Amino acid sequence: MFLNSSIAKKQTVAITGFLLILFVITHLGGNLLIYAGPAVFNSYAQQLHSLGPLLLIARALLLIIFLLHIFVIHILIIQNIKARGGLKRYAIDQATGKRTLAQRMMPWSGLYIFVFVVFHILDFAAAHQQGPRSFIQGTSYGLYGLVYNAFKDPVHSLLYIVAVYFLGMHLSHGVQSVVQTWGFRPKWADLIQRGSNYFAVMMVIGYSSIPIYIYWLSH
Repeated sequence: MFLNSSIAKKQTVAITGFLLILFVITHLGGNLLIYAGPAVFNSYAQQLHSLGPLLLIARALLLIIFLLHIFVIHILIIQNIKARGGLKRYAIDQATGKRTLAQRMMPWSGLYIFVFVVFHILDFAAAHQQGPRSFIQGTSYGLYGLVYNAFKDPVHSLLYIVAVYFLGMHLSHGVQSVVQTWGFRPKWADLIQRGSNYFAVMMVIGYSSIPIYIYWLSH
């Protein structure tokens, strides 16, 4: 059975993690269109919405992948705790093992990202794109206006940047886990680690640049 197969669970985490990494890359590509101005950015958003049911199916599949990724990771954590003789022993092993601060913070940063994703969806994807929050100086700018009015608030921008920083931590660790699970040779470990770190930094810079740019533009 799936729940009794450690290999199957690790492969599931790797596959879902890889799909989420692809989404993070493509999502950033769309978000960066905001630098091209309201017309281009809103045109991109309208093209997505024109997909209709296909967009809803894609979002549902993405949600399933995200929840499955989290669920299986928690199963693996619980199994590790039991294998090490309980929560107290597991905590000692984690504290004394060669783990970075980022790795020890994974459960908490992961929880922050999960909560952030929920609010992010409510903030933009589920919001009325022609509503009051879309107006800039008396004119509705659609999704561009929603993003503009959200990120001109420094607190909103800061919470977003913190989430992106935590995402970068997970991406760095996640890329390494995926390639290791899929059997890349140990001699490539240093190259994989450096590559995953560079990739994570690029994603953090890309996503963080948007609220910084909007805040600068609005002040």
